[in-house]
Amino acid sequence: MPDRTFRLKNTPHGTLVVKFYQVEPYSEAAFERVRLRDFWRTTAPGSGSSWALALYQGPIAANHVLPEAIAQLHTRCAQCNCLRIERAGG
Repeated sequence: MPDRTFRLKNTPHGTLVVKFYQVEPYSEAAFERVRLRDFWRTTAPGSGSSWALALYQGPIAANHVLPEAIAQLHTRCAQCNCLRIERAGG
């Protein structure tokens, strides 16, 4: 599960769900394992949730989606080093 989750409303991309993760040591494979675990929990029968397509996922430093807003949110999870940004469903 993400370390922190936020909703950004009224963005040029609509409402976004921003999930911050702390993956140490960071590697693409380690982040993939965390995302897969999150995917299985999110889409498990009875969870009532779905998994949206990501606008961005990876290291925070390389994010290109609303970088100023993400930087402000990152201050609330300073230990996090990667994130996933997706459009909110519904």
